[in-house]
Amino acid sequence: MRALPPKPSSHLVLSNEQRLDILRKLKTPGSFPPQDEGDPLVDGVCVSSIQAGQGLAFSTTSKYLADLAAVGLVHVKRAGKWSYYRRNEAAIQSLLQRTSKEL
Repeated sequence: MRALPPKPSSHLVLSNEQRLDILRKLKTPGSFPPQDEGDPLVDGVCVSSIQAGQGLAFSTTSKYLADLAAVGLVHVKRAGKWSYYRRNEAAIQSLLQRTSKEL
């Protein structure tokens, strides 16, 4: 049986400028193009809106969002075939505090 690959660190995930930009823009959900379903302020921003706003391929956008979710920096809400992402402010604050102490 193969071992699972190690979980990436938050710092490694945020070292990619596009992932960092997505996290920044999620702070103001209205910075993404409008979405057909769900309220961006309540539900989060739909993957397709994030993809359109970033100008990335859908598969790349999905991978970047999965990376952010894997380290807990975003919450994911699934509704049928749609996935919505919003910032996990508690995890972001915790990361900032840990980083500040370490540096």
